[in-house]
Amino acid sequence: MKAIPGTLQEGGAAFQTTHWTLILEAGKAEPSESHEQALAQFCESYWPPLYAFLRHRRYASADAQDLVQAFFVHLFENNILEHADRERGRLRTFLLSSLQNFLINEHERATTLKRGGNFRIFSLDDSLPGIEAAMPATAHLDDVSYYDLTWAANVVTRAWQNLTDTLNAEGKIHWLEELKPFVAGGADALPNQEEAAERMGVPVATLRTWISRLRRRYRDALRAEVATTVSDPEDVEEEMKYLHRLLIS
Repeated sequence: MKAIPGTLQEGGAAFQTTHWTLILEAGKAEPSESHEQALAQFCESYWPPLYAFLRHRRYASADAQDLVQAFFVHLFENNILEHADRERGRLRTFLLSSLQNFLINEHERATTLKRGGNFRIFSLDDSLPGIEAAMPATAHLDDVSYYDLTWAANVVTRAWQNLTDTLNAEGKIHWLEELKPFVAGGADALPNQEEAAERMGVPVATLRTWISRLRRRYRDALRAEVATTVSDPEDVEEEMKYLHRLLIS
């Protein structure tokens, strides 16, 4: 089949490298705009599950927001990531254990909060309502399980956004929202393919080809996103399976 301008075809841009590498390089660099952007990108990628963990431990929302901000200040000021054993760890478990240690160390926590509580190194506004809305349905989970579930959902969100940005750059975004339910799934039943094809003005066979290609590219995007959180490529499949089990349980 020939490539049709504005539709979903093979190929695409490469995705990002590991966030371990990103933040370690940023930590070694002299303060600069790119340095600050790297730190902000890291924080914005990973604060939602940390905030969710704190809220599940019954910290008030304002206190949880301050603690997450202070934790990242602590993480960067003390070069915690640089000293981590990346050969044996995953970013998911490393960040949680680091936060737990931060909470235990009362003096360190109080000092960092006092020093950093009056500024924000990243914004929590975008994801905050969604996390708060999800809390009642997950009250039965323990703190760590809720953290892992929020981490999994956050990985999926980032993977889809990366794919959306890539397709947009390729000029293939036109029917993405129409095709998304066939790929991302969810609680609702899948749309009728014949009706969707009619709305899009294409044969059902063409629609099914686009769905298949989009699913493949979404899996690649998801795998690439998970790969940013592990240091060993051999851990990617195992981590993906674990996150998948969390989301379907």
